[in-house]
Amino acid sequence: MESAKKSMGAAGVFNAIVCLLSIVTFVLYVMNATRAYYVDLNPVIAALLVVAIAAEVIVLALGRGKEGYALAIVSDVLRVAVPCCLAVAGVMFISARVESLAQVFGSNLELGNVEAHEAATQAVAVIVISLVTWLFSVIAAFLGHGKSTK
Repeated sequence: MESAKKSMGAAGVFNAIVCLLSIVTFVLYVMNATRAYYVDLNPVIAALLVVAIAAEVIVLALGRGKEGYALAIVSDVLRVAVPCCLAVAGVMFISARVESLAQVFGSNLELGNVEAHEAATQAVAVIVISLVTWLFSVIAAFLGHGKSTK
C-alpha cells in the first residue's frame, strides 16, 4: 500500500481522494433529491457530478502511464474542469435548497415535520461534503504530476 502511494505521488493521492469524495457527493445528492420532502432530482447537477467523476477517473488513468505532450494537456484541462463542475453543481444545489433550509430551520412552518428536518439536515451534509470535495479538487488541480519532465 505504501509503495502504491509513493508511485502515485501527492497529486495521485489527492486525485484519488477527490474521486472518492465526488462519488460520495453524488450518492448523497441523489439520496437527498429523492427524499419524500424534496423529490427534485436536477439532471444538470447529476450530470455535472458524473462528468467530474469521469474526468477524475481519466486523470487518474492518465497519471499512471507514460504521458506524451498531448495527454499531459488533456490531463491538465481535466484537472481544472473537475473543480469547475463541482463548483457549479454545488452552487446549483445550494440555490435549490436555500429557501427550504430557511423555512425548516428558521420558522415555525415546519415545526413538527420530522421528514422536513431530516431532509434539511441531510441537505446541509451534502453542502458540507460538496464544499470539502471542491476544496480538495482545487488543491489537486494545482499539484504537479509528480514526475518532472526534462
